[in-house]
Formats: sequence, structure tokens, C-alpha cells
Amino acid sequence: MPAWDEARLEAGDYRHHCRRPAGTEALFWAAFDAGMTPSVAARTLGVGRSTAYRWLHRRFLEQREDQVGVRAAARALRLDDGRAERWEQERRHGLARAERAARATLHEAVTTSARHAQALLQPRASTATQARHARYWDLIGQGHSNSEACKIMRLHPKTGRNIRARGNPSARPQDSVGAGRYLSLHERLQIADLLGHGVTLRAIAAELGRSTSTISRELQRHRDQHGRYNPHQAEQAAGQQRLRPRQSKLVLDSRLRQLVQRKLNRYWSPEQIAGWLRTTRLHDTGCTVCTETIYRALVVPGARCLHERYTARLRTGRRLRRAHHITRSFKDGAVRNMTSIRDRPETVAARIEPGNWEGDLIIGLGSASAMITLRERVTHYGIIVNLPGDHTALTVNAALRQVFDELPPHLTRTLTWDQGVEMARHQEPAAATGLKIYFADPSSPWQRGANENYNGLVRQFFPKNTDLSSHSHEHVTNITRLLNDRPRKTLDFQTPTARFRAALRTG
Repeated sequence: MPAWDEARLEAGDYRHHCRRPAGTEALFWAAFDAGMTPSVAARTLGVGRSTAYRWLHRRFLEQREDQVGVRAAARALRLDDGRAERWEQERRHGLARAERAARATLHEAVTTSARHAQALLQPRASTATQARHARYWDLIGQGHSNSEACKIMRLHPKTGRNIRARGNPSARPQDSVGAGRYLSLHERLQIADLLGHGVTLRAIAAELGRSTSTISRELQRHRDQHGRYNPHQAEQAAGQQRLRPRQSKLVLDSRLRQLVQRKLNRYWSPEQIAGWLRTTRLHDTGCTVCTETIYRALVVPGARCLHERYTARLRTGRRLRRAHHITRSFKDGAVRNMTSIRDRPETVAARIEPGNWEGDLIIGLGSASAMITLRERVTHYGIIVNLPGDHTALTVNAALRQVFDELPPHLTRTLTWDQGVEMARHQEPAAATGLKIYFADPSSPWQRGANENYNGLVRQFFPKNTDLSSHSHEHVTNITRLLNDRPRKTLDFQTPTARFRAALRTG
């Protein structure tokens, strides 16, 4: 260091040696405000004329940054119009250059953020190790197996397997975004990098292929009290938040658990309970639960928040969940002169107007007893008729006539049945009630889906291989009312009874 600089530092002056003493500029402005021209003030203080105009130029830029107009700044500094305009042009060109540089920096940050994040995630290895890995992957790319590549390189096969487990760095996608339900550390590093360059949340979301709300929630959850975002801390915190198992909502909320138990006692399904909770005012207080949560509390081993006795209230009554396969056998040739379901009006399939029914028989033990099940396609209103003695065609006809004689004409339009022998005399109830009866194809229960679903509901209370004649008329009526008072998902969780009564009034 020169002796002159050392002397200045020992004197306590840490200003650059090319600059003037600290008080010189203040003296210049005092002389300038007193009316001296810049040149005269500079000579008086012993500084150069260029130094004086550099001070004037800086004061001009400061005033422009303070939103002072060009003319006002020129008047305050006693500048001629030509110099003021020239300085203004230089200022604008400087701002334009800075803006272009900022845009270029932002573009570079966006395009390279993924590569930077990938580089941070790659394990650090020595040059020799990297060369060995590159040589291994070259051999693999040439078609050699792991054993062959390791023999060529004189490596243990386990070492080759470890290299393969880490993956080929050159084959990894550099700009992989939006892969998976949760944000990865790779994406969090990109978020931190782009935030540091002032990129907006929308631009970050577009770059990562994520929703803007995802980025917003990520920052809300993992920024510290000073607003700083640390991607590694965010990754660790997110991992802790995803740990399972958690306590079920039915364990934490006793009021919700009691509501669910009360509805299960009334033979409501978990889906009906969840839908009813969402459509009532209880959702305002957070008293809701999803269908799967109720099922898991009942049938998943270890989930003890609902007692196992409530599984008996489910339609199957089992503690195991399995698929249902409904199979039925049909005999051809019993029904004559029938009208096929293919000739049924399109308005019936479209469920446009009420009054179109689907029917079937459920058979008891030894085929000695049976029940008629009817379901209306629009309102999903169901009717159960017990046949304790027999289920011949004559008995079924009489029961159907009794049911449909009690309904108004606008609710007795059509009836769709399968090709069972009980409908061998189908012309008689059709003529007596005005119903148009259509028959589904053999072994095609999906063509009467509403009634098949209703049969499954009824079988919960009248199981297969039981004597159906043992049930009283009052008991069957109570079960029918119970089923019709359940909310249905297809009815926006309204009850079939409410929809059927509305249909009665509209007629």
C-alpha cells in the first residue's frame, strides 16, 4: 500500500483518496445557494469545474427520483435547457438499460432455476467417482449387463448395483415439474430461487406446472416470522405434517360421533350420513365427515372410534368390505306376448316425468314365500308387498292391482319387470290399471337398475334364505317407511318420501 494511503488511514479518513474532503461538497452548495455560478464556486473552493458539475448532475438525478419535474429541477439548479434535456435523456437510457438487465436476469433465473435445484440435489462426488459412474453408464448404454460392466471396470457387482440405484444423472429430466400430489424438495428449491429474483406467484406456478393457490399455501405455511422461506425447512415440516396415522375426526369430535351413531342406528348408510351432514346447517360449525372415514371407523381393523356393533346396521352386516356380484337365473318361455324394454319410450329412460316403475320379486326360503318390490324411477320411492302364501301369477296380479289402484293416473304410466313366470298373465293388470308393462332382456339386471338397487336395500332387513312369511304387515310397512325416509345421493340427499309427495301434488 502506498505511503500516502497509509497516512490517510492512520488519520482515520477511510474515504477513497480520489475523493474530496468530506466538507467540501457542503461548502460548494452553500456558495451555490448564495448565488455563485458552479464555475466560480469551484474555483473558490479549489476544486475542478467537472467536479462541480458532477455534484450538480447527482442533485439533478435525486430530484428526478423525488418526482420533481425536469423544468423545475433545471430552475432549482440554474441549468440551461440543453444540459437539463441531455441529463434527462441519459437518465432515461440508464433506466431502460437497468430494466432490460432486470428482465434478462429474471429470464435467466426462470430458465435455469430447475437446473440449479437439480444440481443442489445431486450428491457431491469426487472427479474420479464421477468418471467411474460415467464409464459405468456408457457400458450399460452399449448393451452390457451389470455383471459384464463390473468385470470390465474391475468392480464388485454390488458396487454396480449401487451405481444403478442412484440413477443415471445424464438421463434425469432437468425441468421436471408438477410430478406428484405433494411439492418435492426440487420444486421448493425452485420456489426459493425464483422468489429471490422477485418472480410473482403466478409466474412461479406456471414454471412449476402447479396451481397458483398451491404456491400461495406453501408460502403461508412455511415462511418464518420475518417472511423468509427456507426450502429445506419447508420440506422437513411438510414431511412431519404428512405423517400417519392421525386421530380420526370421529375420535376428536364427540358430538359428530354421536350424530353418526344415531343415524347408523336408523340403518342409514355412511354415504347417506355424510351427505346429510353436508346439506344441513351443521356444516357451518365444521360438523362434517366423509363417507370413507365412517367406513374405516367401522370395518378397518384397529379403528375403534365406532363400536363394532354398528356394523350390524350396515346393509351387509359384515366387518369386511368386498365387491357385490348380483346374479340371477332366468327361464325363457314363461311370458308370452310381452313388449320388450327396447320399445319403451325414451322419456322413461331419461327420468323426465314420475310414474314409471320397476318391479321384481324377492324369494324366501325354499321359494315358499316372496315379496314384491316396486321402485319409482324419478322419485326413488319404494313399495314392498308381502306375499306370505304364494307368488303365482294370479296372486302377483292381485297385489299389483291393489297397489296401483291407490295411485293417481299420472303416477301409473309404465312398469318394467323381468321375464319371471309370475308375470305370465301380465295383460290382466295392464288392462285393469292402465299400466304399460315392458320386459327387460334375460340376464340383464342393469336394465332395471333402480329396482335391483332397491332389492339390495330390502335384503338388509329380509335376508336371503329366510322365511319371508313370518313378517307381519305392520313390520313390512315400517321397513318401507324407513327406507323411503332415508336421504338419497341421487336426490341431492333429499328423501324419496318428500319427492313422491311433491309428485302427488303436481298431478
